[in-house]
Amino acid sequence: MRECHIKHEERGDVDILHLDGALDAYSFPRLESALNGLRDRQRHRIVLDCRHLDYINSAALGALIGFARRARENGGDLKLAALTPKIQSIVELLGFDKILQVFPDAELAIHKFKP
Repeated sequence: MRECHIKHEERGDVDILHLDGALDAYSFPRLESALNGLRDRQRHRIVLDCRHLDYINSAALGALIGFARRARENGGDLKLAALTPKIQSIVELLGFDKILQVFPDAELAIHKFKP
């Protein structure tokens, strides 16, 4: 399984985390650290660009729900974008698409933060 690399991009008040690789119990702490760093900086509008994400386990998805809730409590949100068909089916199978907003691409997810 490939290691997960995270690239951060800021666009105004929206932060985009580009994920590349696999997100599992081993690699999730890296994403958790990035999300906590954004929260510490009062950055609560976050898009996870999953276009190059090969795998995500259910524990990681469950943890993302907690980050999304905290972001919403602070007027933001955590949105998923560009899921691969395999990850999209996992998200839907586990019902996470009813809790996390999912967009076909990062640009649309970023646009949804605008009033």
